[in-house]
Amino acid sequence: MGNESCDLDSAVSAVTLAFVYAQRHREHDYVPILNIPRRDYPLKTEVGHLFVKCGIAEPVLLFRDDIPREVVQDVNVILVDHHVSPLAPNVTEILDHRPLEDSSPSFKQLPTLCQLDIDASVGSCATLVAQRYLAEDQPRSTSVAQLLHATIVLDTINFAPAAKRYGPKDEAMVQKLESELNRKDAQRSSLFDELVAARADISKLTLTEVLRKDMKVLQTDRQVVPLAGMPILVRDFVEKSGAEKAVREFGVESNLLVILGMYVSPADGQVQRDLALISLSGQGQFVQRVQQALMESNDPKLELRPHEVDTRFMGGCFLRQHNVQATRKHILPIVKRALLEWEADHACDCDEVYFFKEKPQLGLS
Repeated sequence: MGNESCDLDSAVSAVTLAFVYAQRHREHDYVPILNIPRRDYPLKTEVGHLFVKCGIAEPVLLFRDDIPREVVQDVNVILVDHHVSPLAPNVTEILDHRPLEDSSPSFKQLPTLCQLDIDASVGSCATLVAQRYLAEDQPRSTSVAQLLHATIVLDTINFAPAAKRYGPKDEAMVQKLESELNRKDAQRSSLFDELVAARADISKLTLTEVLRKDMKVLQTDRQVVPLAGMPILVRDFVEKSGAEKAVREFGVESNLLVILGMYVSPADGQVQRDLALISLSGQGQFVQRVQQALMESNDPKLELRPHEVDTRFMGGCFLRQHNVQATRKHILPIVKRALLEWEADHACDCDEVYFFKEKPQLGLS
């Protein structure tokens, strides 16, 4: 099972690892699960594009809402592209490339014998799957090799030096997959451009769907904060007609929205990033606290600065991110720490006020 954003890395890692394990360990059944409702699959434009290209049709895929809740409690779970999950007690193996969140309560619920392969030095979880795929002679599948190869190329920004989104393992796996597919590295650029175009194709999506397209949810005891990742800059998104209505629909039950924008130039592959913090309930101090945490972060340093042209859209905070190597997997832990610190400082605040028609009998003098 991949993560709840179901981006290309997450979806491909789940499908390909399940195939490899199903062929090698026939005494068990391995079923890949895309960790989204089936209705959201059309939002994952790059996933659908690559799956169709490699001969995988939607009807053969299983989604989170296809699995009965009672069944989930009775199976072993392998997590790919994330390692914090409410299914932690059932998890037997993890493949991930995100910074370790070993302080998370659910991480501490992992079984003692759970196998961990968490390597933040790689740019793509598909690289970790490719290591397993290539470690033995069987099984072999052109479709699996294509899926893994394409995903690593996209996740590493086609090994762009400026992005620094790759390590030696990513390069080694791509080269081995290209050898198996009889491809040359010169063909990577056209593949990368094709996938970037598919990911950025939001022509058939509403603005609310654009926000939901690559969404993750950060949850604490008192807050639910959605983090939207978009294939366009936030500054450009808020200029679109209907943007405010879409933002309100997207964050209807949240105090804070974090929106991350990224634009990849089709001409030279240059990456631009920006982010927005918006409070639908007008909690300006809350927004400032999260902004301060992001601005002061040194691990990594995000190099956030105001946009050249200021915007008053919904009273939000809009910042240009000059360290384009930092991604959501780096930003999410910073936001979470800021939320927890805010909650600790406001431990006596109440989310609800109760009014009694009569004086309550509390047993106090």
